[in-house]
Amino acid sequence: MIAAAAAHDLNDELTVILSSVSASMQTVAPDHPAHIFLLELQGAAQRCAWKTSGLLNFTANRGVTPAAATMESLLES
Repeated sequence: MIAAAAAHDLNDELTVILSSVSASMQTVAPDHPAHIFLLELQGAAQRCAWKTSGLLNFTANRGVTPAAATMESLLES
């Protein structure tokens, strides 16, 4: 159950990261030195999102129902 809640929190954070990277890539020219770093960040975040999706699918197949939790409460457990 904790894994599902953590995966949902992580998915929310990855959405923010991917949205920010996407917005940044629209304002940074392709020849700008930061562009390559944005591409690397985007790829890493997408891989994390894919892994998070797999974790959510795994917990759903096991009949685990996600529950609302803060990251702090999960770390205290």
